[in-house]
Amino acid sequence: MSSAIVTSARRALDRFPAGDGSGASAAAVVSPASVASPAERAAWADALIDSGDLDAAAGQVIAALRVDAQAPETLLTVVRRFTGDHARAVMAAAIDHGRVNAASNDWTPRPSPAGAVAHLAAGSDDAEEALLRAVLVVREYEDHPTAWYPRNRAHRIGEVLTVLAGAHPGEPERLDRWAQILGDADRPRLAAAAALLAPLGLAEIDRRCGGVDDDTAGFEAVPLARALAGSGRTTEALELAARLEPEWRQQALVAVSEVVTDEREARAVVAAFRACPKAGRERGQQRAHRYRLARMLLTFDRIDDALAELTKMRDPRAVGHGPAELAGEIVQWLSRRPEQATGERLRTLLDVLESPHVFHQDLGEQVTATLHRVFVLADPALRTEITGTRAAALRAKSRSYERALVDAGLAAGLLTHGRPDEATALLRGAVSTVRGARLHRMAETLIGAAADADLPERDPGLFNEFLGAVADLAFAGPPESTAVAVRLGPVGRATATRLLDRFQKEYVGRWAGWLARAAAETGDFDTLHTLLENAVDQPTALAIGRRLAAALTRNGNLTDAHAVADAYGLRLPG
Repeated sequence: MSSAIVTSARRALDRFPAGDGSGASAAAVVSPASVASPAERAAWADALIDSGDLDAAAGQVIAALRVDAQAPETLLTVVRRFTGDHARAVMAAAIDHGRVNAASNDWTPRPSPAGAVAHLAAGSDDAEEALLRAVLVVREYEDHPTAWYPRNRAHRIGEVLTVLAGAHPGEPERLDRWAQILGDADRPRLAAAAALLAPLGLAEIDRRCGGVDDDTAGFEAVPLARALAGSGRTTEALELAARLEPEWRQQALVAVSEVVTDEREARAVVAAFRACPKAGRERGQQRAHRYRLARMLLTFDRIDDALAELTKMRDPRAVGHGPAELAGEIVQWLSRRPEQATGERLRTLLDVLESPHVFHQDLGEQVTATLHRVFVLADPALRTEITGTRAAALRAKSRSYERALVDAGLAAGLLTHGRPDEATALLRGAVSTVRGARLHRMAETLIGAAADADLPERDPGLFNEFLGAVADLAFAGPPESTAVAVRLGPVGRATATRLLDRFQKEYVGRWAGWLARAAAETGDFDTLHTLLENAVDQPTALAIGRRLAAALTRNGNLTDAHAVADAYGLRLPG
């Protein structure tokens, strides 16, 4: 690739003022508001590691760790890639800048830098001790019993111990060393070292860790029950689960079911779950219990028992753990075992989707993928039934603007069976169906269905019309994952790039960044170039250019990559 792309990239940035009042172009001065984000530095660092420039990559990660913000998962993934001196430098930065023990009051604990850095510390006694002592620090509010802060502190300690235990198989003596560092107050946190504790048995676990803490059961007792079963101690795993409050007991039993292979033990796990009380009398808790039982039965290949539980599910008014979601999981199970996909079982799934027990929002979230998979598995007679009465019933049950989701799933199935004309007609009809509606979470599903149908290559004109209709009505930004954008392929991404101005103005930059991330992941330089040429503002141009730098690096164009990186604000001071 010639340096022409660098010239083009500079020209694209020259269109925007720097935003610092100087009147200079953004190519000359990157505004403080547009400093590279941790996610952008992570992408650049990942590419630098691939090119062998570990010094520069470590510098980028250290700069990202200095930012006082939630660390993106992509950054944590890159952190784990370092070894040797670079690992020690990154770990020191994470500790010095308080990234491994940042206080959090999230309702659900998230993966933190502590767990990622533990991969760097594992194997060095001094590094392990330094990291453990750092995460043990009690930050503001973390000693307040009524807040979520203490639980999140326990989670970061647990993340470290989980990784360290996994790095030292067959070395239970490590537990004594870590217990000494933890001290009496934090001794229960040792339960997170499940990989080393489970082979010792439940009595020894009790001796070392003390009692079960329901506040931390999700990331201590539940994995520990699974590890006990995986170590051949299923009876002890069930005993541990029985000590937990109902919500965590259910989750622990589901975790145990995932590793049990003995038929007798499997029956014991199912019996223990059936005997487990619900978490409460609320409808959602009752539904969650049945949902988890059905998933467990699937794990043990008891498909008909799982279907029986599905047909008993009621209450269309609540969202989550509903029958439509469970039907989606069951058809995925059948897709992996097509010989089990009998007409009777598939019709049961369709009956459930059409029933009054499915909440319309749950149906909208599941119907496209589920109908596609059912159609692929169906015999000719059932396929005829689906294209006729079944699809009609699902359309009638759906809200008017969600009927396109039914057509999108059916079209994908028709294409799989080599019936492109019928599929194209359905997708064309779907375009008119969504006109006049506001699409919030539907945009990803509809674009994904078009990608699965290979519509960009098969019928570019229809894809242009289809995506334009979706863009006009997409009152939300793109999904976090770029999987759908990758599946669109270069032709689909080129079309989407041309249609960016059809999206709501406040979301154009986010959709452009989504396409840029996918283009960079796949080496689609044409799309990256077009996106840069049409960027609507400086932050969008900078985000695209930084992805271009990473793509050039992976393509081996290191001189051009560094030139773009420097122009787009990735160069570190000094």
